Amino acid sequence: MIDVEWSGGLGVDRRAVIDALPRAVVVTDAAGVILLWNEAAELMYGWPEEDVLGRSVLDVLAPPDDLRSNREHLAFVAQGNSRRGDRTVVRRDGTSIRVLTFARPLLDESGAVVAMVGASEDVTDLRLAEQRTRNLTEHFSLALRAGGLGTWRWDISSGTTVWDERLEALFGLAPGQFDGTFDSYIARLHPDDRDGVLQEVDEAVRSASTYRVEHRVVWPDGSVRWIVGAGGATVDEHGAVTGTIGCAMDVTDRVAQDLERQHLAAVAEEAAERERVQRERLEFLAAINDALNAASSVREIMVNVTATAVPRLGDWCSIHVLPRKDALIPDVEIAHTDPKMVTYAHQLRERFPYNPHAPTGVATVIRTGETAFYPDITDDVMTDLDATDEAREIINHLALRSAITVPLVKRDRILGAMQFVMSSSSRRYTGDDVALAQTVAGRIASSLDNHRLNEQQRLIAQTLQRSLLPASLPDIPSVEIAVRYWPAGEATEVGGDFYDVFALEAERSWGVVIGDVCGTGPAAAALTGLARHSIRDSAWHDDTPVDVLGSLNRAVRRSGSDSFLTAVYATLDTTSDRPELTITCGGHPLPVHATSRGATTIGIPGTLLGVFDEGRFHSTATSLDPGDVVVFYTDGATDVRPPHFLDAAQFTGLVEEATASGGSAEAVADRIHHALEELVSFNLRNDDIALLILRVAGDIRP
Repeated sequence: MIDVEWSGGLGVDRRAVIDALPRAVVVTDAAGVILLWNEAAELMYGWPEEDVLGRSVLDVLAPPDDLRSNREHLAFVAQGNSRRGDRTVVRRDGTSIRVLTFARPLLDESGAVVAMVGASEDVTDLRLAEQRTRNLTEHFSLALRAGGLGTWRWDISSGTTVWDERLEALFGLAPGQFDGTFDSYIARLHPDDRDGVLQEVDEAVRSASTYRVEHRVVWPDGSVRWIVGAGGATVDEHGAVTGTIGCAMDVTDRVAQDLERQHLAAVAEEAAERERVQRERLEFLAAINDALNAASSVREIMVNVTATAVPRLGDWCSIHVLPRKDALIPDVEIAHTDPKMVTYAHQLRERFPYNPHAPTGVATVIRTGETAFYPDITDDVMTDLDATDEAREIINHLALRSAITVPLVKRDRILGAMQFVMSSSSRRYTGDDVALAQTVAGRIASSLDNHRLNEQQRLIAQTLQRSLLPASLPDIPSVEIAVRYWPAGEATEVGGDFYDVFALEAERSWGVVIGDVCGTGPAAAALTGLARHSIRDSAWHDDTPVDVLGSLNRAVRRSGSDSFLTAVYATLDTTSDRPELTITCGGHPLPVHATSRGATTIGIPGTLLGVFDEGRFHSTATSLDPGDVVVFYTDGATDVRPPHFLDAAQFTGLVEEATASGGSAEAVADRIHHALEELVSFNLRNDDIALLILRVAGDIRP
């Protein structure tokens, strides 16, 4: 270890002297192991001394791709040689810097190297500046030669100006013909450009700055050429301006081509503008399509399209949609760039109710189906429209400048109108905007028509679906009933799931049914109706549960239907303290019986209904205790898409969790609903779900 604690006669610590040095000092042994690392080294390299002592200087500072040359340099000094030069080192943070290093060995009395001392300074910026200077000089020389540039130098003290031969040629002079005076230079400037050029030069001299001028010169033969010159003021060591220096080149051909280029630029700009407008129109149509696709109702269409149109196609946008064929007053949605103006517009609608017989405006467009276009809403236009003073005041307050109103037409039926208005904007609508507005209106009308058809279809399906389910459920003493029905998707088709609860001929006995017809639509609805009526008819004839399903199987086979169904028919006898439930299954998921001991399925599987001429069905009876719950369900509950999975056993566990905390049949139904929704949202399911839940009144027995 090198002794750094020695102090001389001045009482100065040697280590303090080393740390005071402005250069980074690194001392290593002959093998390159770091023995000392001063404060300047810590600042330059980012490593504190305690982290590097005992480590190889190559490991700490040498770039990985430059280890070989670094080892050679280290070996050179270790052999007793001094070395001075640049090298690249790596700082602690991984960045590289360029340093100038002075390295020399320390020898003992025998001349052997015992240590090596390196003093370094960061020259990264210096070397970059030197390289930039060399590059600039080289580039300037190449530019002069390649560009045919002429150069000058003007000395203020002597008043002389030195031109090279190329610059003389640019002014139409033979070599050596320029007399070197500033006045001769001025005399050759075009009279119309002289003052501007002198002003630029004077400003550069005054501010010791650079300048660039483009001007005309007059040759001795009277011809005019264009020159562009770039120069700058020169200064002495005190900062005083001593003159100017610069270069110039002939740009006559470029100037001669300016008009052509300007013409081409104008043509290109016009084409680019057309392309921009077309692109914006396509983007706007795409945005309208997205707004329509995101809407699930007519009202959402109105909200979405008006919000999308502002401010792309107007500062105002309103849509007026007739709710029915025979309606005279449309529903209205308004959008504006300023929400306060929307509030004001609604206030105006209250003050001035919609008049379907109005001679102008939206009402006229809806009545006639013809577009109204006002490129400029001027006083003359308002006069032509016979606008009242109050109407003029409102138009001025709203700052209406230009307007388009287009009808919403589909299948020769006018569904409403859409209005676009420019207000404070300086832009005015054009014929192209009218065409775009009509295109947008056509798409919106199609979407409105489709949504109305879907809503009508949904209404028809819901009405028919309700007709296939019992309008009400009977009150069964000591037994609670809860039912749920969730149609799949948009519910525009009648589903095949059904349930029923009805009184039997026997006293205090009830029939309980749940079923699922394969398929959807009118055929499924017809088969559902057949199933409900067949089951009730057979049950009221006092048939056994097996005979009830047998009769249903024969009815389906004889109906000529290509479909089939599954069903569970159960009888509930409440004549004793413990109600007895008899289950008969025809290809349907078995009901789940939840007690205080857990949940299990009950019943025996049977054959599908309507598939075989003779079905096989079996009945099983189960006594129910107070608090017991029986859940009947259709397979839509367990029919989920991958990666989700819910089989009969897992559904049984789900019912067990839903009934574990007790509660009414309705509460159990709500918990099952929540659990199914958490697994897969109902609007993403592709099959209807029906639940029928029986719960014996009273607490679950321990």
